[in-house]
Amino acid sequence: MIKQVTLGLLAFTLANSWANEGIQWREWSASTFAEAKAKNRLILINVGHEGCTACRFMEENTFSNSEVIELVNANFIAIQVDSEARPDIGERYSDWAWPANAFMRPDGTQVLAFAGSRRPDRYIKVLREVIDGHAAGTLTPDKLAPYGAAQVPESAPFSELRDQVRALQDNTFKDKTSGVFESAEPLRHLLLRSYVYGDSDAQDLAKATLDGHLQQLDPTWGGMYYASFGRWSNTVAEKRLESQAAALQVYADAYQLMGDAQYKDAIDNVDNYLTTFMRSEQGTFFANQQDRMATLPSNMTMDDFYALGDKERRRYGIPTIDHAIYSDVNARIILGYVMAWEATGNQAYLDTASRAAKHLLDERQTGAGWIIQFMPGAALANDQRIHVLTDKAVPYLRTQVHFGLALMALYRATGEVQWRQAAGRVANALISELEDPELGGFYGVPDDGTPGRRKPLEDNAAAAQFLYLLGVLEKADRYRVAAERAIRASASPVAVRREGKITGNLAMALETITAGYVEFSVVGDVSDQRTQGLLQAGRGVFEPRKIVHIESTGRYPQRSAPAMYICNDERCTVPIFEPDEVPVQARLFTYSSISGSTSGSRPD
Repeated sequence: MIKQVTLGLLAFTLANSWANEGIQWREWSASTFAEAKAKNRLILINVGHEGCTACRFMEENTFSNSEVIELVNANFIAIQVDSEARPDIGERYSDWAWPANAFMRPDGTQVLAFAGSRRPDRYIKVLREVIDGHAAGTLTPDKLAPYGAAQVPESAPFSELRDQVRALQDNTFKDKTSGVFESAEPLRHLLLRSYVYGDSDAQDLAKATLDGHLQQLDPTWGGMYYASFGRWSNTVAEKRLESQAAALQVYADAYQLMGDAQYKDAIDNVDNYLTTFMRSEQGTFFANQQDRMATLPSNMTMDDFYALGDKERRRYGIPTIDHAIYSDVNARIILGYVMAWEATGNQAYLDTASRAAKHLLDERQTGAGWIIQFMPGAALANDQRIHVLTDKAVPYLRTQVHFGLALMALYRATGEVQWRQAAGRVANALISELEDPELGGFYGVPDDGTPGRRKPLEDNAAAAQFLYLLGVLEKADRYRVAAERAIRASASPVAVRREGKITGNLAMALETITAGYVEFSVVGDVSDQRTQGLLQAGRGVFEPRKIVHIESTGRYPQRSAPAMYICNDERCTVPIFEPDEVPVQARLFTYSSISGSTSGSRPD
């Protein structure tokens, strides 16, 4: 674990950087916004990341155009942000991904934003319109600008919020024939509902999309293409790390729930890709593989390349890899590998997760407990980047919550106290560094003096999942209270409406809290094989709400043989002595078993 971190800018510029040529890009900082205000200069914001083909097109064709450079440098303070290195800004502009282009008045008021690249002639037209509007004083606030933090906590019952979000999620998957695949939670939410409530409609929706995404897998090298358009097989030849994490997680859940061998094959496919192409020497994982190759003939597209077999591909080389290592998406990979082990029993998956987590904890957990998002490394030295890669050593919300969820999964899977202790340190830092003590909820980043500080909905929902389960494990009400306050402070009607389909984490959090946790506690000597057998049985049960651990609090009586108790706030089982009984008793905590209902509603 890192003992000390120098706060401030951790910045480096690679040999090919154009930071001091062409457009004079600045960092997102209070001093940059202050300069714009003092000089009465418009603000241009460009947000993207290295795996983004459209971002690269814009850099090579538009931001290199002499007239664009002249107009921007003469009239704007230009800010460029790597959305992966700065997840708080990436989240803020994700509605316009990628690249996101936004324009602000000198006071920081957004007046225009649009998604995607623009050719020079169209971009010049936009620049001139904004410049003329500023001169005439006619620039008005953009009604679709990123929403700010709500000033009044949401008061609706969680069951009511849950039902609203269910409707949003269901609508997302109806008649779906293609799509971006970069987060697991929407599909995991449908599978959770299927298991807990016997909701066959939710399972059917999930299965149709799961089967469709199978067509986005590369059958030769493995790996999930991040998106398809129009039809599942019409893929974009980019492989992003978040897509691999999402695939590991959803196919692990689906394989445990439905037992379809195709889903296990999908897990193996993604693992083969990650461990062959994307794993660092330390066991962590690189950010993405782009759809470009310097060695590809001019008459061959990346689609042509990926249509080749292994031997033919290797004649041309390996597509460009972004060697940056980001903690938040690595945490999602770690969680995916733990879930893959739970689903398949393949020990290599758990070893992969443990190795990556240990390295990141040793390298990036600060003395204060929080996890650093990014640190420069030698693997980046030869990357041909389009974004100047900078970072501030600050506790980003997204990094902390996903790492916390990964640590909880590792503890659930192994019982090793190091993961539990590390999760507690992350949670304590999360609360001390980012929580709003008055209204509750968590800011995306500590106050840095820049405009538009917010409590991002999905990241707060992930925080609620993490803190709720940690509160149950540690018997600590303060974590569970912070979890509920996180939802109420962030799930305003405006935020939920604006996020629309992107509410998978909120759906997971609300389902978990309203249905209740399921705690598998074993009372017995850890060295006793019977104790281990009960623990392994609990770890093998598909139960998305579960916590599995040795009980040491004295809540249950010590018996002549190791015993498991499965409990939540409403009920407990009788002592369980035989591993074969664990899945039978666990099933009693599903509401379809309790009531015979398939409506998806918790009984009163």
